[in-house]
Amino acid sequence: MDFIFQGFQSSLPIWVYLLIFIGTSLLSWWSYRSISGIRKIYRYILIGIRSAVFFVLLVLLVNPFLKTEDPYFKQPSILVMLDNSASTAIEKSTYQGASTYKEVLEKLNFSDSSDVNFDFFGIGNETAPITIDQLTFDADQTNLSSAMQALQTNQTEAGAAILISDGVFTKGQNPVFEAQDLELPVFTVGLGDTTFQKDVLVSSVATNSTGYLNSTQPVTATVKTKGFKGQSFPVELRKGNEVITTQTITPDISNSSQEITFELPLETEGLQQYHIEIPKLSDEWTEANNTQRFSIDVKDAKQQILSLAFEVHPDVKLVRSLLLADQNTNLTTRTWLQGKKFVEGNFSLDPDTVDLAIIHGYPQSGLSSSVQQNIKALAENVPLIIVSTPLFSPQRFEQQVASLPVTVTGSWDFVQVTPNPEVESTAHPIMELPPVTYDQLPRISAPIENLDNAPGATKLFSSSYQGRDTQKPILIARELGNRRRSLVTGFNWFRMDQSSSANVREFVRQLWLNIVSWTATSPENQLLEVQPAQTSFTGSEPVVINAFLNNERGEVEANASIGISVSSDSMDARFYSMENRGGGQYRLDLGTMPEGLYSFEATAQKGDRTMDTQKGEFAVARSNAEFLNTNRNDQLLRQIAQRSGGEYLPFDSLDGFWNQLQQRELLDQQKKVQTTFFYPYQHIGWFILVLLLLCAEWIFRKYLSLP
Repeated sequence: MDFIFQGFQSSLPIWVYLLIFIGTSLLSWWSYRSISGIRKIYRYILIGIRSAVFFVLLVLLVNPFLKTEDPYFKQPSILVMLDNSASTAIEKSTYQGASTYKEVLEKLNFSDSSDVNFDFFGIGNETAPITIDQLTFDADQTNLSSAMQALQTNQTEAGAAILISDGVFTKGQNPVFEAQDLELPVFTVGLGDTTFQKDVLVSSVATNSTGYLNSTQPVTATVKTKGFKGQSFPVELRKGNEVITTQTITPDISNSSQEITFELPLETEGLQQYHIEIPKLSDEWTEANNTQRFSIDVKDAKQQILSLAFEVHPDVKLVRSLLLADQNTNLTTRTWLQGKKFVEGNFSLDPDTVDLAIIHGYPQSGLSSSVQQNIKALAENVPLIIVSTPLFSPQRFEQQVASLPVTVTGSWDFVQVTPNPEVESTAHPIMELPPVTYDQLPRISAPIENLDNAPGATKLFSSSYQGRDTQKPILIARELGNRRRSLVTGFNWFRMDQSSSANVREFVRQLWLNIVSWTATSPENQLLEVQPAQTSFTGSEPVVINAFLNNERGEVEANASIGISVSSDSMDARFYSMENRGGGQYRLDLGTMPEGLYSFEATAQKGDRTMDTQKGEFAVARSNAEFLNTNRNDQLLRQIAQRSGGEYLPFDSLDGFWNQLQQRELLDQQKKVQTTFFYPYQHIGWFILVLLLLCAEWIFRKYLSLP
């Protein structure tokens, strides 16, 4: 063991300490200079002892330090990184999975650690210390990047590393980039087989489960390919043996996932079966996963509407002309003459065949009892729109038919008013109207006395009379159970349709169409439909959730927002906003998620109005990433070896493996030097020395009989 002086640990220059030493020596001399009666030699001895005490204390103050170097020989150490992922257990060709893996470990004879010290690490989602007996060959991800990081952390204690893997990483960065920063050679051993199996599959189909006759509906299919880079092939939308439409895709990479959207025409009513199919490719491994089936409940979108007019008025013509121009409406008209006579024929319709009844006016008298009973049956079973006319009798209507969505306290006198909106355009679907300047609209006639809102009714328009807001409703809507009822207290809307302003004409037409569509739609209809792309995802697949939204008028809603919260037993709720893809279709891509059962709750919002909510579940199973690519990546393993200064060998070419390491002197004992730093002030010897010197001075003074 050698002591090597390293210097001083002091914040002051050495000359300062030299001055201090000279000063303390002079102080010692001054202390004994005037003592007489003793021999000169004794005086110098006392001066020397006191100066020695000051010197020792000064040395401790300067704080010198030394180091010792003790050479020794250490057994060579090798880091062994063992791939513990499920892909290493796949049997292909001459590689027989886990049994071959174990044979490789036995051939490398890691159990003999008499000459070499082995440190083992298992590679899965992360890299952690392991023993060979703890290998399970079932990790659902391979993170070779974490293996490189573990080597960087532990490389100072080792002379080399061995990586045993198939080279297929499914998590983390490409390990090649980190391998070049290693300071030790990595010898890679390749597991598995290089035989490639090409495949193409339809993994999922997303579309609304309901649709409407004589319309088109988007259908989104996800197609995954393996090994068809640059090769074009068709994807067919079929109904039975009929090919409805075809799209061609060309993957840009070997392992790809692409979404394609078809426009499906719905031409037959009822539950219709369809499927997405990819014709078998000539060199495809299997065609069993080339088809994905789905169904759509196609409903007749045409509404059966009855227009019942008890007074001839231009507003009746306006409403009927709008409905006759609508391809989704079958309009039946009845115009009352007297008693039970109607212009178009008898009034004996079955309420079950009517989706909506529009009643224009109601006479004070003259209706036959049978007509009264038929109207009452309609009111009890069918959504209603009640429209005022000049001779409309609200009190008689309530006595003979049904209650109105207003409270009536007397007869109505009609005056000239202008409509005022009572709610924002996003607060109610009827109010989604073209912008107009309301105080410049043609006036209509409406009552401003003897009526108020009924409980539970929503006032959409009120009236303004002579520049004063009356707060009396012109348009009011209410839901009664599973039916809706609207009341228009004003008339002469036709004047707006005759306006020279296109904006005004568009406004009044859209208003009436909105009233009709909202009232005719059942409030029990589900507006929001949320569909996970699959009921169960694997840990390597992105979790995709699709949503389809209609508004309260039964139309596709393309201008709403859908928020969704996702949670599980092991995860607090996380909130997301779905992507609006147009046409009432919304989408959320959550990326890959951990294994577990998840629940979600989606809320469709338009402005401050909540349109609908839906809850559901989906599951994430163990990742299948280890089975998507089962071909040994010789190139990656070779690059890791070359960039770190090692070599690559397949599992069946390990003869002479240890000889290579021996020739490179990686198995020789390594000479190490143990270095220890020595700080004198940390040892008690200096304290004892000072005490001994002070005692010696005291004893010598007593011997000389000095005070």
